[in-house]
Amino acid sequence: MSESVAQRKLTPSRSAMEHVRKLAVQRVLAGEKQADVARSMKVRPNAVYRWMRKARAGGLEALVARKATGRRPTLSLAQERRLFKLLAEKSPRQLKFPFALWTLPLVGQLVERLFRIVLHKATLGRLLRRLGFSPQVPRQRAFQRDDAACEEWRRKTFPRILAEARKGRGIVLFLDECGVHELGPIARTWALRGNRPVIRTSGSRRKINVISAISPRGRLWFRCFRGNLNSSRFVGFLQELLQEVQGKILLVLDRHPAHVSAMTKRFLLVSPRLTIHLLPSYAPDLNADEHVWGVLKGTFRRKPLSPGENLDTVVAERMATIAADRRLLRKVLHHPELGYMRDALRA
Repeated sequence: MSESVAQRKLTPSRSAMEHVRKLAVQRVLAGEKQADVARSMKVRPNAVYRWMRKARAGGLEALVARKATGRRPTLSLAQERRLFKLLAEKSPRQLKFPFALWTLPLVGQLVERLFRIVLHKATLGRLLRRLGFSPQVPRQRAFQRDDAACEEWRRKTFPRILAEARKGRGIVLFLDECGVHELGPIARTWALRGNRPVIRTSGSRRKINVISAISPRGRLWFRCFRGNLNSSRFVGFLQELLQEVQGKILLVLDRHPAHVSAMTKRFLLVSPRLTIHLLPSYAPDLNADEHVWGVLKGTFRRKPLSPGENLDTVVAERMATIAADRRLLRKVLHHPELGYMRDALRA
């Protein structure tokens, strides 16, 4: 047993020391000399004198054990507030740092620049957690994205589309496409340190594409296909939707070439039940159907293809399972990025 461990085991607890303090004071009040009490209880005489002063001033309640205040923070409250505001509202590049992500070393550089104080990495981690920060994987946004147009979509455009659907007793559907590769990424697993596990997968690079449409209430239609999406395949899926869905369909989708092609426009002219509404450019997060792909690809990260399994068949089966699980789809539609959709539905 190390010396430090032995010392920790011999150190009395706070409740035990509270009992010692009260017992010492009670013995002195009963008539014993303070020096004798200190000797018999194996504590310093100054400690007994200090306990007696506290007891005379505040009674035995003054000897109650209290929670340790801990080490005094290195940064003042005003400094912490300033640091919080900068980290919450600014990116490193906005503060003239060469990097785009807030790492602990970079936060340390910011603290040193602002306050001329050097903090250890562990101290920085505790400080950031206390201020409400946590390590996260950032979402990627295109430089070309128009944030004003996205806000216009959330606040005005989509509520107007939903009102049009309600008035005409139609349905709003979000549409998107996705490619699933046979050789996809694998999720993390627990294993012995230094003994990296091996998962047998197919060495093929085959791919199958999926197109689907989801309603804000969690109904899903899909179709799997080989090759890239073109106008013919897109129009074919629209024809299937018109056969399966009664009433007017208001389709929300991105600006993929097949979505806005001349062939698609000609089909819309002869399909009065179907109208298309385009999302702002470079805003996939606003498309509810985009979040279905995370569920689909997540199944392959956790359970890659087994020997003898066919990619086309497995993708179709897993999409069918997702489509049948309304509870899962409602959970998908509760993604934070789709809050605007839920607000419009409640209005």
